[in-house]
Amino acid sequence: MAAGYNDSPDWFTIFRTDENDGWLFEELIAGRLRQGWGAPGFGLLDPDGARVEKTDWEQAYRSHWNGDPSPKRFAILSRMLEMGIGDVVVVPKMPESNQLTVARVASGYRFEHDGELEDFRHVVHVKPQSIRTFDYRADEDAYLVSGLFARANHRSAVSACGNPANPAHVEAVLRLMKRPSCTSSMPREALSRAAIDDVLKEAAESLRARIKGWNGQRFEEAVRQAFRDQGYEEKSRRRFDGQGGDADMVVAPPANPHSMFLPGEIAVQVKWKQGLDEDDEQAVRQIVDWAESQGSDAVKYVISSASEFTEGAKKMAAANDVVLIGGLQTMCFLLGIASRYRDDWEQ
Repeated sequence: MAAGYNDSPDWFTIFRTDENDGWLFEELIAGRLRQGWGAPGFGLLDPDGARVEKTDWEQAYRSHWNGDPSPKRFAILSRMLEMGIGDVVVVPKMPESNQLTVARVASGYRFEHDGELEDFRHVVHVKPQSIRTFDYRADEDAYLVSGLFARANHRSAVSACGNPANPAHVEAVLRLMKRPSCTSSMPREALSRAAIDDVLKEAAESLRARIKGWNGQRFEEAVRQAFRDQGYEEKSRRRFDGQGGDADMVVAPPANPHSMFLPGEIAVQVKWKQGLDEDDEQAVRQIVDWAESQGSDAVKYVISSASEFTEGAKKMAAANDVVLIGGLQTMCFLLGIASRYRDDWEQ
């Protein structure tokens, strides 16, 4: 584990120390991550850099404290010897009880033999510029990682967490390492909603990538099927007025107790395009002309596979009460999750 620098490690260390200790946090900010049970003579390496035997370390403990150490204490502390340059460390309840701090290891374990400290001589150096602090509910990643702290296998002073058991947690920690610190807190329900929104956005983006191999006929049929799946009745297909007006389909929304507030019909013009559709004004004009020639009071929709509409199309649509649906919003409609679309997804 400690063999060479790895920018994307597949594990990280949860490193618990005394909570809410301002001095320990100041030391951490200075690049020194300290662990307790580090009285003089308690080093894990001898002067030649070799590992100290468990029996020798426990004897030093008995001599200093006049008592027996916990049977697992030496093994827990020895995990620090596995930490090397580039590894990631997560410190719970630091600097506050509802916050965590993450950092990159700058150099491996060392024990401070000199000085006046009576404890905390076990040191792992971290890169000060890599340090980030987050509230447990700062975002979904911080919330996910903080959930590990209550688990029995991560309650010891030093514990490893990584693949294959916890790949999502490793990825979350690596994302935190790339963000600025954030000590504000989000409500739990907002965190859950954000996580769901992320998954839905990924689904919409995945569908947008897949339909690039389609054609106009297949896309139009997918739109028609999406209306059916959502309970709409198809009143008619492809209505062309012979004068340039066009509607690919007319549908009626499903009946419900509030149907008096819903439109009787929706006229839809479907456009199969990629990227920015420079001819999208024509689609708006077609559905507007069709409605005028038919004397129809149907709500007018243009549903496009293009990622965006031109300013000209937007102005014409606004002037003629045409609803424009495109980009990821179209993908959400096809997936049956139109109500979960967010405008900021396209940014």
